[in-house]
This record gives sequence, C-alpha cells and structure tokens, in this order.
Amino acid sequence: MIKVNPKLTRLSLKYGVVTALFTIIAFLVFYFMGLQPWRNLLSFLLDIMIIVTFLFLALKDYKDNVGGGEFRFYHGMTIGFIVYVTAAAVFALFYLVFIYWGNPDFLSEYILTAQEDLVNRKDMIVSALSEESYMEQYEMIANTTKNVLVFDVFIKKLLIGLVVTPIFSIILRSSRA
Repeated sequence: MIKVNPKLTRLSLKYGVVTALFTIIAFLVFYFMGLQPWRNLLSFLLDIMIIVTFLFLALKDYKDNVGGGEFRFYHGMTIGFIVYVTAAAVFALFYLVFIYWGNPDFLSEYILTAQEDLVNRKDMIVSALSEESYMEQYEMIANTTKNVLVFDVFIKKLLIGLVVTPIFSIILRSSRA
C-alpha cells in the first residue's frame, strides 16, 4: 500500500479551496455585471487561467518547500488530482447553492438565454447538421435541469485540471540522482 505524505494532502487541499474561491469570485463578478458567466467565453478563459495558475503554484510549492527539490511525476499527478477535484467539488457545491437558493430563477434565465443563442445560430446549425438536429438541441435545452447544470460545471473544471496536470508534472519533475 502506498502511503501519501500528509503534507502533500494538506497543501493540495489548501490550493484546491483557494482555486475554488477564485473561480467563485470570478463567477459572481461576471454574474453581477450581467455578463452571464455560463455562456461567456471570457469567463471560461478566466476559469482556465485560475485553475492552471493555482495548479502550477501547488506543484511548485510542493517541489520547493515540501519535497526539498525532489519532484516525481506521481507527486504532480497526486497533487494535481486533489487540487482540481477539490476546486471542482467546492465550486459545484457553491453553484448548487447559488442556483437552488441564491437565485431560484437561474434555471429559467439559463434556458431562455441558451435558447435565444441557439435561435441566433439556427441557420448555421441547420446548414451544418440538419433541422432535426437543431430541434433536438432546442428540446434538450428546454429540458435542462439544475442538477445537469451543476454536473456540467463540475465536469468542465475537472477536465481543465485533467489536461494540464500531466504537462506540469512532466515539466517540474526532477531527474533521479
């Protein structure tokens, strides 16, 4: 059985919570500015930047301050996994509270704006796919639930971390002496 260094876990959880807090703040800023963060490309890019930055800082902090300069690929993957799962889970929990109790009209706002966006792109979708595909997408949006939205933000944040963690783990790994 592999024993995980408790310092690694504490450090990872700390960075995961801080990452989640920054993504929550970014979401709230966009939301209260009326910029609809669920469909705003700038909001999505800011989430990527926040997750990538804090993920890198967590790995670098471990290498410099906990690992004494020693850093293996599995350290990076373990730290990264804990950071991005924690960040995604905390943000999803916030999002759940926000859309169920913070703004009960959120789902209807989301569906309305998503359908408007789809209508604006109807010609492009129909020409690329078909009228049937367009109608299926329209129906899927109409049948969206709050739980689907929560799951969606959780998965998107997980995927960001999943993509960049191996890259940073390779870049920061130390050679065996």
